[in-house]
Amino acid sequence: MTQMHSRDTGGVVLKVIAALLLLVGLYVAQTYSYLLFHSLVEIFSVAVAVALLMLTWNSRHFVERHFLLWIGIGYGFVAILDLVHTLVYRGMGVFGDLGVDPATQLWIAARFIQAFVLLIAPVFFTRKLNARAAVAGFSILITLVLLSIFGWHNFPQAYNDAAGHLTPFKIISEYIICALLLCAIGWIAARRNRFDRDVMALLIGSIAFTLLGEFSFTLYTDPYGFTNLLGHYFKLVAFYLLYKAVVEANLRRPYEVLFRDLTQREDELARSQRKLEAFNHTLEERVSERTAQVRSLARELTQVETRERERLASILHDDLQQTLAAARMRVKMGMSRPEASAESLAKADEHLAEAIERSRCLAVEVSSGVVRERGFVQALRWLGEHMGERHGLVVEVIASEATDLGDPDVEALIFRVVRELLFNVVKHAEVDRATVCAARGNGGELCVTVSDPGRGFRVDEVSADTDGFGLGSVRGHVEMLGGTCIISSEPGAGTQVTMVFPVDAE
Repeated sequence: MTQMHSRDTGGVVLKVIAALLLLVGLYVAQTYSYLLFHSLVEIFSVAVAVALLMLTWNSRHFVERHFLLWIGIGYGFVAILDLVHTLVYRGMGVFGDLGVDPATQLWIAARFIQAFVLLIAPVFFTRKLNARAAVAGFSILITLVLLSIFGWHNFPQAYNDAAGHLTPFKIISEYIICALLLCAIGWIAARRNRFDRDVMALLIGSIAFTLLGEFSFTLYTDPYGFTNLLGHYFKLVAFYLLYKAVVEANLRRPYEVLFRDLTQREDELARSQRKLEAFNHTLEERVSERTAQVRSLARELTQVETRERERLASILHDDLQQTLAAARMRVKMGMSRPEASAESLAKADEHLAEAIERSRCLAVEVSSGVVRERGFVQALRWLGEHMGERHGLVVEVIASEATDLGDPDVEALIFRVVRELLFNVVKHAEVDRATVCAARGNGGELCVTVSDPGRGFRVDEVSADTDGFGLGSVRGHVEMLGGTCIISSEPGAGTQVTMVFPVDAE
C-alpha cells in the first residue's frame, strides 16, 4: 500500500515538473520569437479540438447522451477559426500583412462560438443531437464569419490598428463571453450527477481557465505584450484540461467515461431482469392459484349441474307431472259424467294454469332469460316478486336504471349469483325478508349488496364447499368477472354480501 502511494506521489511530481518545464520552454520560445510561441499554443489547441471531434464523431453510435458529441463538433469548428487566426496573425506573412484586427476578429468569433457550445451542451444530456444538421449549421456559421471578415468586411472592428488599442466592441465582447462561460460552469455543475466526477472537475477547470484567458485578453494593448502572453498560457492550460477530460480519459477509460451510458444501461437492464424474474415468479403463483380456482369451479359447476338435473327431475315428477295428471283426471271425469263436466273442466283449467305458471317459473330459474327480456334492474325487481310468491321471502330491491351494464351475459351471471344468495337466505337465514341494493360507485364500478337480518354465522367457519352454490362459489364467480366479494356476518347479526364489479368487467 505504501509503495503504491509512493508511486502515485512520484507520478504526480513528475507531471508537475514536466508541466513547469513545458511552460518555461514556451516562455523561452516566446523570448526568441513570439510568433513561435503563439503558433505552438494555437496548434496544440487545434490538435486537441480535432482529436475531440474525431473521437466523439466515431463513437456517436455507441452513446445515448450526445453531450460530448455536441462539444466535439463545436470545438472542431472553433479549431478552424483558431487555425485561420494563427495563419493571419500579424507577422506570420502567410496572407501578407493584414494588420492586427482580422486575427482579433477571428479570436472573438471563435470564443463566442466556444462559449455558445459549452452553454448549450447540457441540453444534450436528455435530447438527441442530429449530428449532420449540427455540422451543416456550424459550417454555414463559420462560412458567414469568414466572409464577414475577409469578404464583406462588415464584422465589427476588434482592434484599432491606427490607435494601437482594443476597441470597445472587443472588450465588451470578452466580458459577455466571460458571463456565458460562468453560466456554462453553473449549468454543468448543477448536473454533476450525470458526470464522472473526475471528468466534471477537469471540464469545469478547462472552462475556468478559458474564462481567465478571456479576462486577460481585455487588458492588452500590444498583441505581443504580457497580458496577451498570459491569456495564451491560460488557453494552453484550458485545452490541456479538456484533453485530459475527454480525449485521454476516454481512450484510457472508455467504459467509465464516454461509454458510461452503456454501463448504466447494463445496470438498468440487470434491475429490469430482476424485476421481471420477480414478476414471473408472482405471475406463476397467480396462474397456479387461478388454475386451481378454475378447476374447483369446473368441479363445482359439474356438481351444480348434477344437482340441478336432479332438482328438475324432482320438480317435473313430483310437482308438474302430478298437476298435469290431476288436470287429465278432471278432464276424464267430465267426459264420463256429463252432468258434472262444467265443474271438472273448471278444475282441470285451474290445474293447467298452475302447471303453466310453474313451467314459466322453472324456465326462468333455468335460463335467466328474464334478464335479456327486461334488463338487469327490472330482472332484479322481478326476482324479488318471484321470491315472495314462491318462497314467502319479502325482498326489497333498491336500484336505478343507471346500474344496467348493457352486457346481457355478464348481467345474467350477476343475476344468477343474486338469486342463489336469496335462495341461501330462504334455506339458512330463518327470516322472511331481505334487501338487494345495486348502485354505481364513484369510479363507475357496479356495487351489488344482498343482506338479511337473519341468524348469521362466523365467516371463517364456513367452508367454500359447503353447498353447490355456496358463499365460496359466489366469491369465485365474482372474481371470474374481475370483481371482489366481501362477506360480513356475525351470529345473530344477519349477513351482508357485497360484490363490486369494475367498469372493464362490463
